[in-house]
Amino acid sequence: MSRFDLDYHIAKLELAQPFTIARGTKKTVPNVIVKLSKNDITGYGEADPNKRYGEDALKVSDFLKQLPVTFFDDINTARQLAAKLDERTSLQSAKSAVEMAWWDWQAKKEDQPLWKRWNLSSNKTPVTSYTIGLDAVEVMQQKVEAAEDYPILKVKLGTGRDREIITAIREVTGKAIRVDANEGWESLDEAKRQITFLADQNIELVEQPMPASMSAEMKQLKRWSPLPLMADESFKGDEDLNEVAQSFHGINIKLSKMGSLTKAMDVIQQARERKLEVMIGCMISSSLAIAAGALLGVQADYVDLDGHLLITSDPFEGLRLDQQKQVILSDRPGLGVSVSSGPDGG
Repeated sequence: MSRFDLDYHIAKLELAQPFTIARGTKKTVPNVIVKLSKNDITGYGEADPNKRYGEDALKVSDFLKQLPVTFFDDINTARQLAAKLDERTSLQSAKSAVEMAWWDWQAKKEDQPLWKRWNLSSNKTPVTSYTIGLDAVEVMQQKVEAAEDYPILKVKLGTGRDREIITAIREVTGKAIRVDANEGWESLDEAKRQITFLADQNIELVEQPMPASMSAEMKQLKRWSPLPLMADESFKGDEDLNEVAQSFHGINIKLSKMGSLTKAMDVIQQARERKLEVMIGCMISSSLAIAAGALLGVQADYVDLDGHLLITSDPFEGLRLDQQKQVILSDRPGLGVSVSSGPDGG
Protein backbone atom coordinates (compact mmCIF):
# COMPACT_ATOMS: atom_id res chain seq x y z
CA MET A 1 0.00 0.00 0.00
CA SER A 2 1.29 3.43 -0.93
CA ARG A 3 1.71 5.63 2.13
CA PHE A 4 2.10 9.35 2.72
CA ASP A 5 5.62 10.54 3.39
CA LEU A 6 5.77 13.47 5.81
CA ASP A 7 8.71 15.84 5.88
CA TYR A 8 9.18 19.25 7.50
CA HIS A 9 11.69 22.00 8.11
CA ILE A 10 11.88 25.24 10.06
CA ALA A 11 11.73 28.33 7.86
CA LYS A 12 13.12 31.46 9.47
CA LEU A 13 11.07 34.34 8.09
CA GLU A 14 12.90 37.65 8.28
CA LEU A 15 10.76 40.71 8.93
CA ALA A 16 11.23 43.79 6.81
CA GLN A 17 11.13 45.81 10.04
CA PRO A 18 11.07 44.78 13.71
CA PHE A 19 7.44 44.02 14.56
CA THR A 20 6.22 45.17 17.97
CA ILE A 21 2.90 44.62 19.75
CA ALA A 22 1.94 45.13 23.39
CA ARG A 23 3.59 41.82 24.36
CA GLY A 24 6.99 42.23 22.69
CA THR A 25 9.09 42.59 19.53
CA LYS A 26 10.04 40.14 16.77
CA LYS A 27 12.74 40.41 14.12
CA THR A 28 12.68 36.83 12.86
CA VAL A 29 9.79 34.37 12.93
CA PRO A 30 10.53 30.61 12.84
CA ASN A 31 7.64 28.77 11.19
CA VAL A 32 7.46 25.10 10.23
CA ILE A 33 6.80 24.03 6.64
CA VAL A 34 5.20 20.60 6.26
CA LYS A 35 5.46 18.48 3.10
CA LEU A 36 3.05 15.59 2.59
CA SER A 37 3.91 13.44 -0.43
CA LYS A 38 2.34 10.44 -2.11
CA ASN A 39 2.16 9.21 -5.71
CA ASP A 40 4.44 12.01 -6.94
CA ILE A 41 2.11 14.67 -5.52
CA THR A 42 3.18 16.96 -2.66
CA GLY A 43 0.91 19.00 -0.45
CA TYR A 44 2.27 21.82 1.71
CA GLY A 45 1.22 23.20 5.06
CA GLU A 46 2.60 25.86 7.40
CA ALA A 47 2.62 26.05 11.17
CA ASP A 48 2.95 29.58 12.55
CA PRO A 49 3.16 28.90 16.30
CA ASN A 50 2.73 31.69 18.82
CA LYS A 51 4.24 31.81 22.31
CA ARG A 52 1.03 33.43 23.60
CA TYR A 53 -0.51 29.96 23.27
CA GLY A 54 2.51 28.02 24.54
CA GLU A 55 3.73 26.95 21.10
CA ASP A 56 6.99 27.29 19.18
CA ALA A 57 8.70 25.79 16.16
CA LEU A 58 10.68 23.25 18.18
CA LYS A 59 7.56 21.86 19.84
CA VAL A 60 5.87 21.58 16.45
CA SER A 61 8.91 19.84 14.96
CA ASP A 62 9.10 17.40 17.89
CA PHE A 63 5.45 16.48 17.38
CA LEU A 64 5.88 15.93 13.65
CA LYS A 65 8.98 13.83 14.28
CA GLN A 66 7.09 11.32 16.40
CA LEU A 67 4.19 10.75 14.00
CA PRO A 68 4.29 7.11 12.86
CA VAL A 69 4.51 6.26 9.16
CA THR A 70 1.10 4.61 9.50
CA PHE A 71 -0.55 7.78 10.81
CA PHE A 72 -2.43 8.61 7.60
CA ASP A 73 -3.55 5.02 6.91
CA ASP A 74 -7.35 4.65 6.75
CA ILE A 75 -7.96 8.42 6.83
CA ASN A 76 -10.50 9.24 4.15
CA THR A 77 -11.93 12.58 5.31
CA ALA A 78 -10.66 15.80 6.82
CA ARG A 79 -12.84 15.24 9.88
CA GLN A 80 -11.18 11.88 10.48
CA LEU A 81 -7.79 13.54 10.18
CA ALA A 82 -8.73 16.37 12.54
CA ALA A 83 -10.04 13.92 15.14
CA LYS A 84 -6.89 11.81 14.95
CA LEU A 85 -4.68 14.87 15.31
CA ASP A 86 -6.74 16.02 18.32
CA GLU A 87 -5.97 12.71 20.00
CA ARG A 88 -2.23 13.24 19.67
CA THR A 89 -1.52 16.90 20.42
CA SER A 90 -2.85 20.21 21.67
CA LEU A 91 -0.49 22.14 19.37
CA GLN A 92 -3.03 23.91 17.20
CA SER A 93 -0.53 25.31 14.69
CA ALA A 94 0.91 21.82 14.14
CA LYS A 95 -2.52 20.32 13.54
CA SER A 96 -3.39 23.14 11.17
CA ALA A 97 -0.21 22.62 9.15
CA VAL A 98 -0.77 18.89 8.74
CA GLU A 99 -4.39 19.29 7.71
CA MET A 100 -3.45 22.15 5.37
CA ALA A 101 -0.93 19.91 3.61
CA TRP A 102 -3.51 17.11 3.41
CA TRP A 103 -6.10 19.40 1.79
CA ASP A 104 -3.48 20.78 -0.59
CA TRP A 105 -2.58 17.23 -1.62
CA GLN A 106 -6.21 16.18 -2.07
CA ALA A 107 -7.03 19.09 -4.38
CA LYS A 108 -3.80 18.65 -6.34
CA LYS A 109 -4.68 14.99 -6.83
CA GLU A 110 -7.95 16.13 -8.42
CA ASP A 111 -6.13 18.87 -10.37
CA GLN A 112 -8.34 21.69 -9.15
CA PRO A 113 -7.96 24.67 -6.82
CA LEU A 114 -9.18 24.00 -3.32
CA TRP A 115 -11.57 26.93 -3.39
CA LYS A 116 -13.38 25.32 -6.32
CA ARG A 117 -13.30 21.88 -4.72
CA TRP A 118 -15.05 23.45 -1.74
CA ASN A 119 -17.61 25.10 -4.04
CA LEU A 120 -16.84 28.55 -2.69
CA SER A 121 -18.70 31.32 -4.50
CA SER A 122 -15.57 33.42 -5.06
CA ASN A 123 -11.78 33.37 -4.94
CA LYS A 124 -11.63 36.94 -3.67
CA THR A 125 -11.65 38.09 -0.04
CA PRO A 126 -12.77 41.44 1.36
CA VAL A 127 -10.07 44.13 1.41
CA THR A 128 -7.29 43.16 3.79
CA SER A 129 -5.99 45.54 6.41
CA TYR A 130 -2.27 46.29 6.62
CA THR A 131 -0.69 46.22 10.07
CA ILE A 132 1.30 49.06 11.59
CA GLY A 133 3.32 47.69 14.50
CA LEU A 134 4.27 49.69 17.57
CA ASP A 135 7.30 51.94 17.28
CA ALA A 136 8.38 55.52 17.90
CA VAL A 137 5.57 57.83 16.81
CA GLU A 138 7.62 59.31 13.99
CA VAL A 139 8.46 55.82 12.70
CA MET A 140 4.81 54.77 12.84
CA GLN A 141 3.94 57.84 10.77
CA GLN A 142 6.56 56.78 8.23
CA LYS A 143 5.12 53.24 8.15
CA VAL A 144 1.66 54.67 7.48
CA GLU A 145 2.96 56.81 4.63
CA ALA A 146 4.80 53.80 3.16
CA ALA A 147 1.51 51.87 3.26
CA GLU A 148 -0.38 54.47 1.24
CA ASP A 149 -1.58 51.83 -1.25
CA TYR A 150 -3.55 50.04 1.47
CA PRO A 151 -7.02 51.52 2.12
CA ILE A 152 -7.42 50.00 5.61
CA LEU A 153 -4.80 50.07 8.36
CA LYS A 154 -4.59 47.93 11.46
CA VAL A 155 -2.79 49.81 14.21
CA LYS A 156 -1.32 48.06 17.22
CA LEU A 157 -2.04 49.77 20.53
CA GLY A 158 -2.11 48.72 24.18
CA THR A 159 0.52 51.15 25.45
CA GLY A 160 0.66 54.21 27.66
CA ARG A 161 0.82 56.42 24.56
CA ASP A 162 -2.13 55.16 22.53
CA ARG A 163 -3.77 58.55 22.08
CA GLU A 164 -0.47 60.09 21.01
CA ILE A 165 -0.08 57.33 18.40
CA ILE A 166 -3.55 57.74 16.91
CA THR A 167 -3.29 61.53 16.93
CA ALA A 168 0.03 61.33 15.10
CA ILE A 169 -1.34 58.86 12.54
CA ARG A 170 -4.32 61.11 11.93
CA GLU A 171 -1.85 63.86 11.03
CA VAL A 172 -0.75 61.84 7.99
CA THR A 173 -3.87 59.89 6.96
CA GLY A 174 -7.64 59.93 7.25
CA LYS A 175 -8.21 56.35 6.05
CA ALA A 176 -10.12 53.78 8.07
CA ILE A 177 -8.25 52.19 10.97
CA ARG A 178 -8.79 48.96 12.87
CA VAL A 179 -7.28 49.05 16.35
CA ASP A 180 -5.74 46.00 18.02
CA ALA A 181 -4.92 46.43 21.70
CA ASN A 182 -3.64 42.84 22.13
CA GLU A 183 -5.09 42.68 25.68
CA GLY A 184 -3.21 45.88 26.54
CA TRP A 185 -5.97 47.79 28.37
CA GLU A 186 -5.98 46.31 31.82
CA SER A 187 -9.15 47.75 33.34
CA LEU A 188 -12.70 48.49 32.26
CA ASP A 189 -12.20 52.20 32.96
CA GLU A 190 -9.09 52.33 30.80
CA ALA A 191 -10.83 50.51 27.95
CA LYS A 192 -13.77 52.93 28.12
CA ARG A 193 -11.49 55.97 28.13
CA GLN A 194 -9.57 54.72 25.12
CA ILE A 195 -12.67 53.74 23.14
CA THR A 196 -14.34 57.08 23.93
CA PHE A 197 -11.34 58.78 22.34
CA LEU A 198 -11.22 56.37 19.39
CA ALA A 199 -14.91 56.74 18.58
CA ASP A 200 -14.20 60.14 17.01
CA GLN A 201 -11.15 58.98 15.03
CA ASN A 202 -12.72 57.02 12.11
CA ILE A 203 -12.00 53.69 13.81
CA GLU A 204 -13.72 50.72 12.21
CA LEU A 205 -13.42 48.29 15.13
CA VAL A 206 -11.40 47.43 18.23
CA GLU A 207 -9.77 44.03 18.57
CA GLN A 208 -9.20 42.40 21.96
CA PRO A 209 -9.26 45.51 24.17
CA MET A 210 -8.71 43.74 27.50
CA PRO A 211 -7.06 40.51 28.72
CA ALA A 212 -8.95 37.33 27.89
CA SER A 213 -9.26 36.61 31.62
CA MET A 214 -11.50 39.68 32.11
CA SER A 215 -14.68 38.12 30.75
CA ALA A 216 -17.02 39.87 33.19
CA GLU A 217 -15.57 43.28 32.34
CA MET A 218 -15.76 42.49 28.62
CA LYS A 219 -19.49 41.87 28.91
CA GLN A 220 -19.92 45.29 30.49
CA LEU A 221 -17.72 46.87 27.84
CA LYS A 222 -19.74 45.39 24.98
CA ARG A 223 -23.02 46.69 26.39
CA TRP A 224 -21.49 50.18 26.49
CA SER A 225 -19.16 50.32 23.50
CA PRO A 226 -19.93 52.65 20.58
CA LEU A 227 -17.43 50.67 18.45
CA PRO A 228 -17.57 46.99 17.39
CA LEU A 229 -15.39 44.72 19.53
CA MET A 230 -13.65 41.67 18.05
CA ALA A 231 -12.44 38.67 20.07
CA ASP A 232 -8.95 37.42 19.32
CA GLU A 233 -7.15 36.07 22.37
CA SER A 234 -10.61 35.54 23.94
CA PHE A 235 -11.56 33.16 21.14
CA LYS A 236 -9.25 30.29 20.30
CA GLY A 237 -11.91 28.04 18.79
CA ASP A 238 -13.56 25.86 21.43
CA GLU A 239 -15.24 28.58 23.48
CA ASP A 240 -19.03 28.73 23.70
CA LEU A 241 -20.05 31.18 20.98
CA ASN A 242 -23.19 32.12 22.89
CA GLU A 243 -20.93 33.23 25.72
CA VAL A 244 -18.54 35.01 23.36
CA ALA A 245 -21.47 36.91 21.84
CA GLN A 246 -22.19 38.46 25.23
CA SER A 247 -18.74 40.08 25.24
CA PHE A 248 -17.95 40.77 21.58
CA HIS A 249 -19.61 41.72 18.31
CA GLY A 250 -17.40 39.35 16.34
CA ILE A 251 -14.58 36.83 16.38
CA ASN A 252 -11.13 36.73 14.81
CA ILE A 253 -10.45 33.25 13.45
CA LYS A 254 -6.81 32.26 12.96
CA LEU A 255 -5.79 28.81 11.81
CA SER A 256 -2.91 28.75 14.27
CA LYS A 257 -5.48 29.06 17.08
CA MET A 258 -8.21 26.90 15.54
CA GLY A 259 -6.02 24.01 14.41
CA SER A 260 -8.15 23.04 11.42
CA LEU A 261 -9.55 24.52 8.22
CA THR A 262 -12.47 22.11 8.48
CA LYS A 263 -13.29 23.19 12.02
CA ALA A 264 -12.93 26.84 11.06
CA MET A 265 -15.52 26.40 8.31
CA ASP A 266 -17.94 25.01 10.90
CA VAL A 267 -17.25 27.89 13.28
CA ILE A 268 -17.98 30.48 10.58
CA GLN A 269 -21.41 28.94 10.11
CA GLN A 270 -22.03 28.82 13.86
CA ALA A 271 -21.00 32.47 14.20
CA ARG A 272 -23.43 33.47 11.45
CA GLU A 273 -26.25 31.74 13.31
CA ARG A 274 -25.47 33.88 16.35
CA LYS A 275 -25.19 37.15 14.41
CA LEU A 276 -21.48 37.39 15.17
CA GLU A 277 -19.28 39.08 12.61
CA VAL A 278 -16.29 37.14 11.34
CA MET A 279 -12.74 38.32 10.80
CA ILE A 280 -10.04 36.04 9.41
CA GLY A 281 -6.66 36.94 10.81
CA CYS A 282 -3.14 35.58 10.61
CA MET A 283 0.21 35.38 12.30
CA ILE A 284 3.37 36.44 10.49
CA SER A 285 3.72 33.76 7.84
CA SER A 286 4.43 33.01 4.21
CA SER A 287 1.94 33.06 1.34
CA LEU A 288 1.22 29.40 2.07
CA ALA A 289 -0.58 29.97 5.37
CA ILE A 290 -2.15 33.17 4.01
CA ALA A 291 -3.62 31.21 1.06
CA ALA A 292 -5.22 28.81 3.54
CA GLY A 293 -6.57 31.75 5.53
CA ALA A 294 -7.95 33.31 2.36
CA LEU A 295 -10.13 30.23 1.83
CA LEU A 296 -11.89 31.27 5.01
CA GLY A 297 -11.58 34.97 4.24
CA VAL A 298 -13.77 34.59 1.15
CA GLN A 299 -16.61 33.94 3.59
CA ALA A 300 -15.73 36.64 6.14
CA ASP A 301 -16.80 40.21 6.90
CA TYR A 302 -13.22 41.37 7.50
CA VAL A 303 -9.80 40.00 6.71
CA ASP A 304 -6.41 40.78 8.18
CA LEU A 305 -4.27 38.64 5.88
CA ASP A 306 -1.05 40.60 5.58
CA GLY A 307 1.43 38.29 7.33
CA HIS A 308 3.29 37.57 4.10
CA LEU A 309 3.55 41.28 3.30
CA LEU A 310 5.65 41.92 6.40
CA ILE A 311 8.52 39.56 5.52
CA THR A 312 11.48 40.23 3.24
CA SER A 313 11.52 37.03 1.20
CA ASP A 314 8.52 34.75 0.79
CA PRO A 315 9.37 31.03 0.36
CA PHE A 316 6.12 30.55 -1.60
CA GLU A 317 4.57 32.33 -4.57
CA GLY A 318 1.28 32.40 -6.43
CA LEU A 319 -0.92 34.44 -4.09
CA ARG A 320 -1.67 38.01 -5.08
CA LEU A 321 -3.56 41.11 -4.04
CA ASP A 322 -5.59 43.08 -6.55
CA GLN A 323 -5.54 46.86 -6.86
CA GLN A 324 -8.14 47.18 -4.09
CA LYS A 325 -5.98 44.97 -1.82
CA GLN A 326 -8.31 42.02 -1.85
CA VAL A 327 -6.53 38.67 -1.55
CA ILE A 328 -6.97 36.61 -4.72
CA LEU A 329 -6.70 32.82 -4.69
CA SER A 330 -5.23 31.46 -7.88
CA ASP A 331 -6.70 28.90 -10.29
CA ARG A 332 -3.74 26.59 -9.80
CA PRO A 333 -4.40 23.23 -8.08
CA GLY A 334 -4.50 22.92 -4.33
CA LEU A 335 -3.91 26.03 -2.28
CA GLY A 336 -2.64 27.67 -5.44
CA VAL A 337 0.86 28.49 -4.24
CA SER A 338 4.18 26.83 -5.07
CA VAL A 339 7.69 26.86 -3.70
CA SER A 340 9.37 30.10 -4.68
CA SER A 341 12.11 30.03 -7.27
CA GLY A 342 13.97 32.66 -5.25
CA PRO A 343 16.91 32.02 -2.88
CA ASP A 344 14.64 31.21 0.08
CA GLY A 345 12.43 28.73 -1.76
CA GLY A 346 12.70 24.99 -1.30
